[in-house]
Amino acid sequence: TAYPECSKGGLMRIEIRQLLQRGAHINIIGDSLAAGAGSSGSWKTDKVILCDGEENFMRRIAPNSWWGSFETYLKDKFPGCTLENNGCGGASSGQLRNGIEQLFCEDRDDIIFLFFGANDRKRENGMQELRDNLSWMIRFFREKGKEMVVFTPTPSTVMNEVYVNRLYHMEDVANIIIDVAEKEGVLLADNYNYIMEYLLFSGKKIDEILFGCGCSNDGCHPADAAQLLIYRNLLKSLGLSPKI
Repeated sequence: TAYPECSKGGLMRIEIRQLLQRGAHINIIGDSLAAGAGSSGSWKTDKVILCDGEENFMRRIAPNSWWGSFETYLKDKFPGCTLENNGCGGASSGQLRNGIEQLFCEDRDDIIFLFFGANDRKRENGMQELRDNLSWMIRFFREKGKEMVVFTPTPSTVMNEVYVNRLYHMEDVANIIIDVAEKEGVLLADNYNYIMEYLLFSGKKIDEILFGCGCSNDGCHPADAAQLLIYRNLLKSLGLSPKI
């Protein structure tokens, strides 16, 4: 079907929504932010989803996370869809790229969510590595004929940003991801700027949404209030409407 008056982003949203309507399998590939770490009631299982040499990355269950909310939305609106979270807590973009065959099934996966980059800020050449690895992964999935959504991270607290191993900062990560997504022509869910705008217009401080009862409260991994914002931003990015 042709949609001559749609922007490129609009066409990508339409294609993803059509896949959802037919019943798609969504694969979330990323780090701890992708996995929903920080939300209440989440825990790591003993299921290994990525083995990188001697390091094993385990699957996380996170019903109160952004993707837990999205999975509930899918069950209501698109019951033919399934979702799998392959968020690897602590993984860099290079580790995810090197282990991509462990995280991806070409015959099963229809839509890929790419949500990583926060751990690259701890690496000496992290931003160039992030640019190279994200670009490579987008092209890899494009060659496989997969639809994609690329996510920027959520902001961290000021205290978290000044740790000595933060060689780069979350805004640097977000800027790289935005640049790559635009150059490669993929759909972007820009959590960083969505939440910064929310803070500006609500008058709240970042600590108010990154900390919460029963959450990790480490200044980086979002508590439930911020998880909800990630979820709402995803719906907005896909052109889907939330319930009142």
